[in-house]
Amino acid sequence: MKNIFKIFLIILLSLGIGYGIAKFNLVPNFLSPNKQESKNELYVCPMHPTYTSDRPGDCPICGMRLVKKERKEGSGNATIVERKMKQEGAFKLEIDPDKQQYIGIKVTKTIKKDAIKEIKALGTIVPDETKLAHIHTKFSGFIHHVFADYEGKLVEKDQPLFTVYSPELVSTQEEYLLALEAEKKLKGNKFPEIDKAQSSLLQAAKRRLELWDISSEQIDNLRETKQVTKELTFYSPVNGFITKREAFEGTEIKPDTTLYDIVDLSKVWVFVEVYEVDLPLVMIGQSATVHFQYGSEKPFIGKITYISPVIEPTTRTTKVRLEVNNPGYKLKPDMYVDAVILSDIGSQVVVPTRAVIDSGERKIVFVKSGKGEFTPQEVELGPEINDERVIYSGINEGDEVVTDGNFLLDSESNLETALQQMKTLGGHAGHMM
Repeated sequence: MKNIFKIFLIILLSLGIGYGIAKFNLVPNFLSPNKQESKNELYVCPMHPTYTSDRPGDCPICGMRLVKKERKEGSGNATIVERKMKQEGAFKLEIDPDKQQYIGIKVTKTIKKDAIKEIKALGTIVPDETKLAHIHTKFSGFIHHVFADYEGKLVEKDQPLFTVYSPELVSTQEEYLLALEAEKKLKGNKFPEIDKAQSSLLQAAKRRLELWDISSEQIDNLRETKQVTKELTFYSPVNGFITKREAFEGTEIKPDTTLYDIVDLSKVWVFVEVYEVDLPLVMIGQSATVHFQYGSEKPFIGKITYISPVIEPTTRTTKVRLEVNNPGYKLKPDMYVDAVILSDIGSQVVVPTRAVIDSGERKIVFVKSGKGEFTPQEVELGPEINDERVIYSGINEGDEVVTDGNFLLDSESNLETALQQMKTLGGHAGHMM
């Protein structure tokens, strides 16, 4: 068993040494055909300029003959990416400035600015429930004449809707007139109790008419004319559109019969679906812009007045309500609109979105720490704003970060980690052998 384990370690070490020779051109000096040429010359593939070698030969990628190129002073034995460990243990990647253009590395400086997040959501128009009126009577009767005769009609406050004939209403009016006549005849008698009782009877008849929604003007007209009205006219209590009509001529009605639904659409509600990841940026009182999905209509401005306390389990969204003024009634119930909620995050450091490498467990950016030197830096991400990403911590304003070619740097740093672990394993294996 020990022999098998030793053989396995020898194979593993051989593979590691072979990989190091292939990757880093680790050829002993006595095997080099021309020591001086190896020190001062560099061979590059014409088709793959990122591949270089210290010795003449063929490109292992395409098979073309390598072309000799003078090595610049100070580059030493640098390959495309030289790696070294920083004193604190983090990786620092060194890239020859002449090689950066081959692999397309570009950097940009981080900036600090006022970040405003635009949260876009689909919205639906619904009527304002606080401006919805249900029209019905408080007594039984029959509809005699209808003025508001179709759904969708725009009516104004105090505009007549229909007239009702009710035997109960007629008898109550007669009681009121009799009480008026009795008060007139018995006024000034010698018995105050009779005056008090008669006054109470008159007030009771009047209160009954008022409880049936008979207006003060109608009661005053009854007092003056002494004529019983067989038909009572009902008026609209609000401005709005008729969305439901059950009032037809000759229809018998009861107190529980809803005859009209009238809704005021001068102000409407917009319910939008906001994803849960954006909820921390949404709060009551924020303004929002409502856009039509067609045409070039001017957008409307609304305000958040309600946030639902629950999340839809299938869509992972929450309903947010906007209140929007609706001049001209252009916003119609059940219409789809696009809403944009603006959230001011404050002054933050931002970088281009493509500069961030998100592996799920870590979020890193590569910071230029010197000429040709790049260091991976773990950062705490904020929200994404257009093509930029807010950085809460990890880098500072003015740092130069890699925006193009950063995935190549990330792969190189991961390779160095694997090589370092192999080197450690090789050292332990040597002790064991």
